[in-house]
Amino acid sequence: MDNAAPAKVKRKAAHLDFLNILKAGSRADVLRARVNRAETLGITLADAVAQTGSTRGEIISTVSAISTIAQIGDSFISASGIQQISAAMVATLNDFHKQNHLVSGMSKEELRERLPVHPSLVFERVIEEASKAKKVELVGDLVRLPGRGVLLKDEEAESKNIIETAFASAGLKVPAMKDVLNGLKVDKVRAQKIVTLLLREKILVKISEDLVFHSASLAALKESLAAEKKKSATIDVARFKDLAGVSRKYAIPLLEYLDRERVTRRVGDERVIL
Repeated sequence: MDNAAPAKVKRKAAHLDFLNILKAGSRADVLRARVNRAETLGITLADAVAQTGSTRGEIISTVSAISTIAQIGDSFISASGIQQISAAMVATLNDFHKQNHLVSGMSKEELRERLPVHPSLVFERVIEEASKAKKVELVGDLVRLPGRGVLLKDEEAESKNIIETAFASAGLKVPAMKDVLNGLKVDKVRAQKIVTLLLREKILVKISEDLVFHSASLAALKESLAAEKKKSATIDVARFKDLAGVSRKYAIPLLEYLDRERVTRRVGDERVIL
């Protein structure tokens, strides 16, 4: 017998059972059957109304008494559907970690797109429950498996240290990133992932398309501005250049960054130190 034959017979029997429930089952039986059939996608309240002919109130009341169905927003999904999504999430994260040892986790949005789930509220519920059950860890907008994160090889750890040291020692007169990366032992792809790691860890801060600074240097600059405020509440570009010890090439992007950080506010040709 063809290997596909048993599965085909099983699907046919399940379909006949489903049709029989629709024909003779109670309202609860029909709703349970339709939600179970939808698996990980679930069905919306509007779909349930259209498929059953019951009112919204009747459906909500009926579902509330079925322990194996969860209402999440305007969607209904079975407990088994949620379990399938959770299992797929763990498997997806495991594959991600194997293929991306220089990345600490997967973004929620990327993870959601890879899972067999439609409503975003269902995804958020699964993430929340998985986090409480210690199946996953949430780090900001990243999701990862417990205990998993960045695993650096020797040359990658060395490269990370070189990049961080280059920007820490430069103060506010930072080098071009490409010049720093050109001197590393790792390839360009891994080098860029290490930079992304340093940015996510907030060790480095990107303030413009071309300029990256060490966070300690920016923190020191903010402290200098706080001290300068005691002398004058405003500062122009020339005075800022003297204070920071940088040329206009660095001064303008730094001031724009400080505006975004609400450390300063531009008023005409000057900045008010907040």
